Amino acid sequence: MKRPSCLSALLSLTVAVGVPAISAELDIPGNYGNEAGCRHAATGDFEGDDLLLLTRRDVSTYATLCSFVHLYPAEADSHVAVVTCGHEGEGYTTLGLMRVQKDPDGVDAYHIFDEDGATWGKAGRCP
Repeated sequence: MKRPSCLSALLSLTVAVGVPAISAELDIPGNYGNEAGCRHAATGDFEGDDLLLLTRRDVSTYATLCSFVHLYPAEADSHVAVVTCGHEGEGYTTLGLMRVQKDPDGVDAYHIFDEDGATWGKAGRCP
């Protein structure tokens, strides 16, 4: 017998409670990113493979854009997000989970993790 994954359980719960199919938004007061991410937010330019940008509706890197579909509050001042992701050069969209956590040291920043716990990086408040 096949065991359901956490992702399929979250999606089943989302469908079961009748959550509308709209994008979710983080309650953050602006854009957060590294230097390349903040530059992209300000100018639209994609410079540097290290681009990381967190907005109310999505997380993006140089080659990936993941949009929040649903957000679940989690412990340690974080959110678990169901995301759909597009990838540079690919004609398909993937479905996944991410965790966005407020910096535990009180810095105005967020840490972004994929569903396996690997870090995408730290995003500080853009000017």
